[in-house]
Amino acid sequence: MADHADRFEGLAEAYALYRPDYPVEAFRDLLPLCTSGRALAVDVGAGPGTSTRPLRAALPESWLVTAVEPGRDMRRVLARSFRDDARVQATDGTAEALPLPDGSAGLVVACSAFHWFDAPGFYAEARRVMAPGAVLALLRNRMVPSPLTEEIAAHVARASRAAGALGEVAAQREPTVRELSSVEGFKTARSRTYTWAEPRELRGLVDFYLTRSSVWSLVRRVGLGPVMRDLEEICARHVEKETAAPLAWETTVKWTQRR
Repeated sequence: MADHADRFEGLAEAYALYRPDYPVEAFRDLLPLCTSGRALAVDVGAGPGTSTRPLRAALPESWLVTAVEPGRDMRRVLARSFRDDARVQATDGTAEALPLPDGSAGLVVACSAFHWFDAPGFYAEARRVMAPGAVLALLRNRMVPSPLTEEIAAHVARASRAAGALGEVAAQREPTVRELSSVEGFKTARSRTYTWAEPRELRGLVDFYLTRSSVWSLVRRVGLGPVMRDLEEICARHVEKETAAPLAWETTVKWTQRR
């Protein structure tokens, strides 16, 4: 995970502003499953706090949150976001070396971050810090396909091939429910999907896409100006200026329990 942390340096402010949150109920629905008696939730790869906010909102007041983030820029924004909240601690660390005692956590979550982890190392560390009965949950936001998102995806793929920006990072794919069920020390996994939408104006859409790692890889190759211009032209074909368009999302939660 630490190997990829520098990839996001300089993007933390944009991430905090333009990345979508997660539904609070996606975290709240996990709480009845947390039977360890430990009141510590760990947000692994917390970024600037996009997932930490709804996690914090879902938890009872008796719970604490440790938000683990290896990137300096992301961690700076994360710490600033929760500087007045004694229940949330932003700390340096990686998925493969969590800065927590054995058996201390009642809930461990990773939100749209697992694909950057070394999976065996993360599972081993999660197992170590989780008490028996604690819950491990992997969450991921995915845009519901639309003519706009499909056109942008096709454009980014074409432009990236032309610029040689594809294949720079071989990201770990997320596990299936069956694969998560087979991880040593954990019970049978389950999954659930939440569907929701948020309004985005044209500029907000462009700014959101500029936070995506695939687009930023392209920016590093060809420059910000050409990428912004292309995105603005595509978005303008689907969204009128000064008009908010709904951007539909699916949040998938896969969870399992520590034996």
